[in-house]
Amino acid sequence: MIPDTQADGTPGDEPLREPIDARLRSIDAGNYRRSVRSALEEFATVVCEDGDIQAVDDITKHDCRYYAQYLRDRANRDGDQFSARTAHKNYAFVRASFTWWQRDDRIATNPAQWRGATDELPEITSDPDRQFWTRQDRTAILRHVDQQVDAVLNEGDDPLPAFRDRAIVYVLALSGVRGAEVFRDPADDRREGLRWSDVDLDGGILRVFGKTRTYQSAPLPTDARSRLRRYKQVLDPEEGWPVFPSLHRPSLYRTVREGLADELPEQRIEELLDEGGPLAVMRKYDLIPPALSVRGARTVMKRLCEAADLDIDGEYLKPHGARRGLGHQLYTEGQAELAQEALRHQSVETTHQAYHDVQAEATARRVDEILSWE
Repeated sequence: MIPDTQADGTPGDEPLREPIDARLRSIDAGNYRRSVRSALEEFATVVCEDGDIQAVDDITKHDCRYYAQYLRDRANRDGDQFSARTAHKNYAFVRASFTWWQRDDRIATNPAQWRGATDELPEITSDPDRQFWTRQDRTAILRHVDQQVDAVLNEGDDPLPAFRDRAIVYVLALSGVRGAEVFRDPADDRREGLRWSDVDLDGGILRVFGKTRTYQSAPLPTDARSRLRRYKQVLDPEEGWPVFPSLHRPSLYRTVREGLADELPEQRIEELLDEGGPLAVMRKYDLIPPALSVRGARTVMKRLCEAADLDIDGEYLKPHGARRGLGHQLYTEGQAELAQEALRHQSVETTHQAYHDVQAEATARRVDEILSWE
């Protein structure tokens, strides 16, 4: 495997090190960058093994076919946890990198687009994980989080966790946002979690950093808006706070202690924490609590589903399943354009492709109705 770039940024001796590094520097998203790095390093190892490749423009379409064959053989190998779908993803990362090198005037054409190469990739026979919240699932989890809030108000417990969890579920269920658009992604510096400054409760709009890595307006329907407004009253946040902070107490206490270490004596910091708790200290001293991470949001959903006794084929209601569930319901009710707008797809064709299974089921029903002789 090609080693990482040296600390001073100087490429290594390998012929593809510099173009690979240039490609990786062009990618902002941390998770995507790591996936592309892994695919490109594997590709370089495979095609450079005979020593004929000295530069990226030495790579031919036949080299790309050889790599596709390598991926196919690896996917078919017993005991290797490498699926046909992963093979296609890795090849797509390499193909996209060639497109970038072409735009960067490093190569004249993209050899990875050759049909003779892509035909060598393994056949995908398994369906991807396409969980979506059904109408019944959505109703059940929304009812549960409403009941949680009622319970804490009646029992006099700390209301903040229940109000925050309810707001999370309502926003996921009704707005069509992706988890990475509202929760913090530790692997991506630009995804720090939705901030209150990006929420327009009067207009019913969330300003989110979308999949296209541009800011987009996501709808906030009335029920989600009302729960978010009530939650905001309980949280009493500063404008720059994340909408969904982590409530992990060690993390909150650590944020206060580290944030005030240069301003106050340690004893005074502890006194403040004892008097009002970490969030009160953060409000007073303009500190920002850590945002709930994508992984933390999944943990919240898992906990809520267990408490609500919701079992989705042995799983829990995943955050992205809420988005798919919203689109699925709108699409099945004949509102493809509305689904496109709610999910912020670039075109309605993207929406049709995302819900092709729904379209196929509807077509089958219409055929049955026409052919039925009863």
